[in-house]
Amino acid sequence: MKLKKWLTVSSNGSARLTASKPSLTAKEISINMEINLPDALFEKPKLVANITVPDSAASSKVIESIVFDNVEEAIEQATGLEFSISVANPDKESA
Repeated sequence: MKLKKWLTVSSNGSARLTASKPSLTAKEISINMEINLPDALFEKPKLVANITVPDSAASSKVIESIVFDNVEEAIEQATGLEFSISVANPDKESA
Protein backbone atom coordinates (compact mmCIF):
# COMPACT_ATOMS: atom_id res chain seq x y z
CA MET A 1 0.00 0.00 0.00
CA LYS A 2 1.35 3.42 -0.97
CA LEU A 3 0.05 6.57 0.69
CA LYS A 4 0.83 10.17 -0.15
CA LYS A 5 -0.04 12.57 2.68
CA TRP A 6 0.97 15.98 3.99
CA LEU A 7 2.26 16.30 7.54
CA THR A 8 1.87 19.82 8.88
CA VAL A 9 3.72 20.80 12.05
CA SER A 10 3.37 24.08 13.91
CA SER A 11 5.96 25.91 16.02
CA ASN A 12 4.05 24.99 19.20
CA GLY A 13 4.44 21.25 18.46
CA SER A 14 0.97 20.39 17.18
CA ALA A 15 0.64 18.34 14.00
CA ARG A 16 -2.00 17.27 11.50
CA LEU A 17 -2.12 14.94 8.53
CA THR A 18 -4.03 15.83 5.35
CA ALA A 19 -4.61 14.12 2.02
CA SER A 20 -4.09 17.29 -0.04
CA LYS A 21 -1.67 20.20 0.25
CA PRO A 22 -2.81 22.25 3.27
CA SER A 23 -3.13 25.97 3.79
CA LEU A 24 -0.42 27.10 6.20
CA THR A 25 -0.18 29.79 8.82
CA ALA A 26 3.05 31.77 9.31
CA LYS A 27 4.18 29.38 12.09
CA GLU A 28 3.59 26.09 10.22
CA ILE A 29 5.61 23.95 7.84
CA SER A 30 4.32 21.11 5.72
CA ILE A 31 6.12 17.95 4.62
CA ASN A 32 4.93 15.87 1.68
CA MET A 33 5.30 12.22 2.69
CA GLU A 34 5.07 8.97 0.79
CA ILE A 35 4.43 5.98 3.00
CA ASN A 36 4.97 2.43 1.71
CA LEU A 37 3.47 -0.34 3.84
CA PRO A 38 3.32 -4.04 3.03
CA ASP A 39 -0.23 -5.40 2.80
CA ALA A 40 0.77 -8.20 5.18
CA LEU A 41 0.66 -5.70 8.05
CA PHE A 42 -3.13 -5.68 7.77
CA GLU A 43 -3.68 -9.42 7.57
CA LYS A 44 -4.76 -11.08 10.78
CA PRO A 45 -3.02 -14.35 11.56
CA LYS A 46 -5.01 -17.56 11.36
CA LEU A 47 -4.80 -20.03 14.21
CA VAL A 48 -4.87 -23.61 13.03
CA ALA A 49 -5.00 -26.76 15.12
CA ASN A 50 -4.94 -30.37 14.04
CA ILE A 51 -6.10 -33.00 16.51
CA THR A 52 -5.49 -36.65 15.78
CA VAL A 53 -6.82 -39.45 17.94
CA PRO A 54 -5.03 -42.66 17.04
CA ASP A 55 -7.04 -45.84 16.49
CA SER A 56 -5.25 -47.40 19.46
CA ALA A 57 -6.92 -44.84 21.75
CA ALA A 58 -10.40 -46.06 20.84
CA SER A 59 -10.65 -48.99 23.20
CA SER A 60 -13.69 -50.71 24.64
CA LYS A 61 -11.75 -52.53 27.32
CA VAL A 62 -13.21 -52.87 30.78
CA ILE A 63 -11.76 -50.40 33.28
CA GLU A 64 -11.44 -51.72 36.81
CA SER A 65 -13.65 -49.98 39.37
CA ILE A 66 -10.64 -49.18 41.55
CA VAL A 67 -9.62 -46.64 38.90
CA PHE A 68 -12.99 -44.89 39.30
CA ASP A 69 -12.65 -44.86 43.07
CA ASN A 70 -9.17 -43.33 42.88
CA VAL A 71 -10.29 -40.61 40.43
CA GLU A 72 -13.36 -39.78 42.52
CA GLU A 73 -11.26 -39.58 45.67
CA ALA A 74 -8.58 -37.41 44.03
CA ILE A 75 -11.16 -34.93 42.70
CA GLU A 76 -12.98 -34.78 46.04
CA GLN A 77 -9.70 -34.15 47.91
CA ALA A 78 -8.57 -31.47 45.46
CA THR A 79 -11.89 -29.62 45.21
CA GLY A 80 -13.84 -30.55 48.32
CA LEU A 81 -16.78 -31.45 46.07
CA GLU A 82 -18.62 -34.74 46.03
CA PHE A 83 -17.90 -36.44 42.73
CA SER A 84 -19.35 -39.55 41.14
CA ILE A 85 -18.25 -41.41 38.03
CA SER A 86 -20.21 -44.13 36.27
CA VAL A 87 -19.62 -46.08 33.11
CA ALA A 88 -22.36 -47.38 30.88
CA ASN A 89 -21.86 -50.15 28.39
CA PRO A 90 -22.89 -48.66 25.02
CA ASP A 91 -23.95 -52.10 23.73
CA LYS A 92 -26.48 -52.55 26.55
CA GLU A 93 -27.83 -48.98 26.27
CA SER A 94 -28.70 -49.30 22.59
CA ALA A 95 -30.61 -52.56 23.11
